[in-house]
Amino acid sequence: MLTPLKPEMFKVGDLSHEARRFRTILWSFERNLELLFEGTGMSAEVDHRALATAFSRWRQAFDQLKHFADVNRHDFVIYAAGLMLKELVAANPIRTGKNTPSGLPAMPEATDHRLGRWPEGYAYTSFCLSVAAAVLREMGDSEPNPAAATDDPGFWDSFRENALESPAVAVAFFDLACGGDPNWEAPDVPWLRHSIRDRVERLATAAGPQRIPA
Repeated sequence: MLTPLKPEMFKVGDLSHEARRFRTILWSFERNLELLFEGTGMSAEVDHRALATAFSRWRQAFDQLKHFADVNRHDFVIYAAGLMLKELVAANPIRTGKNTPSGLPAMPEATDHRLGRWPEGYAYTSFCLSVAAAVLREMGDSEPNPAAATDDPGFWDSFRENALESPAVAVAFFDLACGGDPNWEAPDVPWLRHSIRDRVERLATAAGPQRIPA
């Protein structure tokens, strides 16, 4: 259930570039909500201004850091999606509620239902994971699937508690959702990511000691 948007994102041509356009983000973000909340008795409304703010902040960070894609392209796609999740959590562009007839009591929320525990965070994660998977597949790379941790209601409780206090930690929780090894101390710093740091160290070792000109 976490990635219902993924099949539709697979159909978007040149997604690695289209995902940098707000119109594509807006369409796919709203479509993801439709798919997630259909038949749940819940509803979600999008604050377009807040979504635009999240996208603008993400795009600025992406443009400043995209050279790290040359070090490890697969990991950078995951990282970029994690940055988007960070900005979505910070801007919080959706409002959720119960979609029930007027005058009737709302349906009781299922205690262990992942979507019901933190609808907004679940929706943001779903969107970012779907886009990342589609971009990686377009690149001919292996796509991430939701890790087993995302089935644990406690994962969403911890994610919500920590990310609402510090949105940057959303990058680490996204890595965890993708089955990766998060950097909890500085999750949004790309050169401290394990995969990028290890790749840089291997390249430096392969190059050998550099001779200093006389």
